[in-house]
Amino acid sequence: MGLAASQGRYLCLTARNNDLVYEGQQISQQRVALAEKTQEVAQKYSDAMNKKTMQATVLIDGQNVQQQLTYDLLINRDTFSGLGMRIVDTNGDVVVPGEFVEIKKEEANKEATSKRMYSAEDFISAYMSDIDEATRLEIGSSITKASEYFMNTYKNSHPDTTVGLTTVAANSSNNYNGLVKDGEHTLTDENCLDPEYIQKMLNSGEWLLEQGQLKNAETNEYSYNSFVWQGSNNIIEVYDEKAAAAAEAEYEADMADLNKRDKVLELRLEQVETEQGAVEKELESVKQVIDKNIEDSFKTFA
Repeated sequence: MGLAASQGRYLCLTARNNDLVYEGQQISQQRVALAEKTQEVAQKYSDAMNKKTMQATVLIDGQNVQQQLTYDLLINRDTFSGLGMRIVDTNGDVVVPGEFVEIKKEEANKEATSKRMYSAEDFISAYMSDIDEATRLEIGSSITKASEYFMNTYKNSHPDTTVGLTTVAANSSNNYNGLVKDGEHTLTDENCLDPEYIQKMLNSGEWLLEQGQLKNAETNEYSYNSFVWQGSNNIIEVYDEKAAAAAEAEYEADMADLNKRDKVLELRLEQVETEQGAVEKELESVKQVIDKNIEDSFKTFA
């Protein structure tokens, strides 16, 4: 083999070797990514296997039945089908899923009519349309600020109007009267309608429970006291067998797929390493031929 031909062959083999090295690196990175994915699948499986569902004890057809704890079940005051509680945050604000403002206006004949408005802005528009723009912007959609403004300013010039600002869940079949008492603040969080979110917040201690007790049946007035659900018979956490079974099936399917993909990459990596070894051997051989050609070509000048 001539010197030029040997040099060309050597360059081709070098390029091929570089390609194989790069492909091997890519395969290794893909296998690392699969390993990380495997850890995620394993962690997800572990979490699911340890998952518990928060359930409440209710009386149905004369028997105690465990049902998943929901917001409606929690605040339902029915002796048999509800718990008669409410959720508060660490500041004592009552957690509710939606909001409306209930305003009662005394007419000249002293008969009360009521109107429900689904935001403080509606309340401001209907009853405080004469306030300036700066005050509107300051109040915004805050029920608390709207209430304070009404009590401090508007009510003085409209003594025939009384207002009760209560944040409650709209479009619900439950009786929310008395859920939020006068002077109490609320925290609107639509996520409280999600049972898993309730469980998460109660377990973390960010939300607390209070047990309601009827004080005045005529006015439907309730008082609320702190309730510790841990260790109680009313609310318990039970192992979720359905979730565990579903998680196990998903885990096995995901692991089978990951193992299959990793096996394909492993076999390809072995092929690349074998080919790379052969290329490196041939490179060494061609290099020896080139060295020999150089020695034979230029020894006459020595």
